[in-house]
Amino acid sequence: MTRIQWAAVTAAVLLAGPAFAGSAERCTSDKNKEAGKYTACRQQAEAEFATTRDGVRRGLALQRCTDRFAARWMQIEDSAGGACPSTGDQTAIQDYVDSTTTDVAAALAGDPLVGQAGTLQTGQTQCWNASGQVVACAGTGQDGELQRGLERAYVDNGDGTITDTRTGLMWEKLSRDGTIHDKEHRYTWNEAFTVKLAGLNASGFAGYRDWRVPNVNELYSLVRLNPYSPAIAPAFHDNCIVGCTVLTCSCTYTQSAQFWTSTTGHLDNGGSWLVGFHEGRVNRIGTGSTTFLHVRAVRGGF
Repeated sequence: MTRIQWAAVTAAVLLAGPAFAGSAERCTSDKNKEAGKYTACRQQAEAEFATTRDGVRRGLALQRCTDRFAARWMQIEDSAGGACPSTGDQTAIQDYVDSTTTDVAAALAGDPLVGQAGTLQTGQTQCWNASGQVVACAGTGQDGELQRGLERAYVDNGDGTITDTRTGLMWEKLSRDGTIHDKEHRYTWNEAFTVKLAGLNASGFAGYRDWRVPNVNELYSLVRLNPYSPAIAPAFHDNCIVGCTVLTCSCTYTQSAQFWTSTTGHLDNGGSWLVGFHEGRVNRIGTGSTTFLHVRAVRGGF
């Protein structure tokens, strides 16, 4: 559902008035107020970050917003005694507000205001003939000439994460410091979830506890086909020197090893789709305990 559709549905519910009585109306009113407070809390955190550039402080502030919102939302539903027109919607509303406030903060920092996700440019700027020779792109009709799609737009949040303002996805940055973020670390399929993801969520990395393994489409959205080794935007591979942290650099494993996705294969049991950033390739492999691959966590999205 697009934001415009969501807004229309929300307006219809709020204008329904007489359809809900007493505690139902009160629940709707209280939830609207709480959603507004949550939005204001997050924008205040972004406002402070704009002047301090303190990513750790921002992460803690955002986590406080989330904790208060979650606690208050449960209180509202409990007080209504089952009369709320909608229940169990805290996560959906929270994710929506998170994406929206992140977009607003990015736009106020100079990036385009993103309303919806769209098809991204591949990044290819070269054209080739049937003999495999590079040719001028003009008149070929190839992707290198047309370059259809949205230009990529990323925001380094200063807390070890990068937000893709086109998709609403927030990505874990990788490092070369031996921590859980180190680009060299590899995991089995099970460990991707039980070690890497569990570790990030237990620590509340960057103020969030909903990190996950990206699906194949999400991870492939980072592939940029013109650069080579790594085939990824510079935002994800910059100043990657030994000892650097997610606060001082951004790394991607540049060799042929690939990254796990959460998307399983459809041809047989026990397989997963993978994305490699050596040249931007998608493959499928079994998820046996002897297969060790890299992991980049993600959260959010439109």
